[in-house]
Amino acid sequence: MNHWEKIFMKRLVPTEPFICKESQKIIASVLIPIGFKQETARYEILLTKRSEQVETHKGQISFPGGLFEPSDGNLLKTALRETEEEVGLRENEIQILGNLEPVYTLKDVVIYPWVAKVQFPQELKISEVEVERAIFLPLDQLLSEGLKPVEVSVTDKGIPFTVSSIGIICENELIWGASAKILEQLYTLLK
Repeated sequence: MNHWEKIFMKRLVPTEPFICKESQKIIASVLIPIGFKQETARYEILLTKRSEQVETHKGQISFPGGLFEPSDGNLLKTALRETEEEVGLRENEIQILGNLEPVYTLKDVVIYPWVAKVQFPQELKISEVEVERAIFLPLDQLLSEGLKPVEVSVTDKGIPFTVSSIGIICENELIWGASAKILEQLYTLLK
């Protein structure tokens, strides 16, 4: 067992997958896959760049996951289903280490993040409809750089505005918003 895994096992409270209760908020669940990449010989966190074909957050960096569907039964199943649909990682290739605190987006979506240890395959099966490409954030980069304040220009319904957030650059992409808030929780746990 490696160092980060021991920390997560000690600090993350193992929880039962919880059922999504009806709420006035939109509920989503994501997986934070962390694994050793043979090509780079280091531990990395898998994120995705959303395609321009998805309904919301086009081109933004996110974790594999999506909206809860009643047929999922619980929020962990949502994250696992969406991860397989988006990047091809199957449930039997994933070891859940625990969950982080929910994160809220500007649009009142509540995101439930699950930390997972994975064995990255040689090649992911990317859903081109949902994902433009996979992005791998080295765990040591997150720990050495942390997240910094950023200003992001966005457009909603044709109206441009600026959002203050935290962020980190990886593979020439800015990770900000809810994804950065999730990374900040990982950073805090591991520091």
